[in-house]
Amino acid sequence: LKPWPLKRRAGLCHGNPPIASMAQAELTKGFTERTPLVSTHQAEAHGSQRSDIEAQIEKDFDSAFTVGQVTIRLPLDFRPLPLLALGISFIPFLLPLLFVADAFFTKRISSCFCLAVMALTTFLNELVLKPTIGEPRPATSACRSEDGKLLPGMPSGHVMICQSLLAFFFCKAVQDHLLDAALLLMAVMPVMPWARWYNGDHSAKQVLVTASIATVLGCGDALLYRVLFQDSPTSLLQEGLSAGTPHVSQGGALFVGSHVG
Repeated sequence: LKPWPLKRRAGLCHGNPPIASMAQAELTKGFTERTPLVSTHQAEAHGSQRSDIEAQIEKDFDSAFTVGQVTIRLPLDFRPLPLLALGISFIPFLLPLLFVADAFFTKRISSCFCLAVMALTTFLNELVLKPTIGEPRPATSACRSEDGKLLPGMPSGHVMICQSLLAFFFCKAVQDHLLDAALLLMAVMPVMPWARWYNGDHSAKQVLVTASIATVLGCGDALLYRVLFQDSPTSLLQEGLSAGTPHVSQGGALFVGSHVG
């Protein structure tokens, strides 16, 4: 954790997104990716001129820090959308625990496969793609280096992991003619990109590009899993889905369920 005891110049992702975007554009004129988060006291001490919008924003948040590349602003905004976006941003940290527990208690190879895919995706994303692309996060993010430089935000790791898994499960549901499951998976796909944009840790461009890349990767994972583990046992989720779909073929149920588990 690296706390930033400060007033945010651009900590404005809450409230009306269009208004927030206009305010951000106004505040970030002349800013570079090295623009530090500056406290009100520091700004006044250096004689900095602050716009009315900036002054209003500084009234909203006293400090900001990051946990797992998720910006947390204090005091917390307890309105539904800001709180929802913040909570959703921590979902990727729960997924490994769920897969580990499932692998331990059920011995399903599918959970081990998901863990391996998540680990490889995270490694490539954080150590290869982000440093290579080098596109900084928006100024609304507190994900910064020691000298205040915005850290790279393209692609989004949160979106990459969640979208690739959802695309994987979607492919399995479509192949096994589980229309309800496919529609449900499709419906939740925009959730993580929205949360990361709304919380101010990524730009709209970053989450949309990442979601597109992750969808392709998820489909590739589905193909790879079919080639390697098509005879894996059926998952609990697939068993439940199959109970409501009695005409699903046994081979398809085994294939889809083995990974959804």
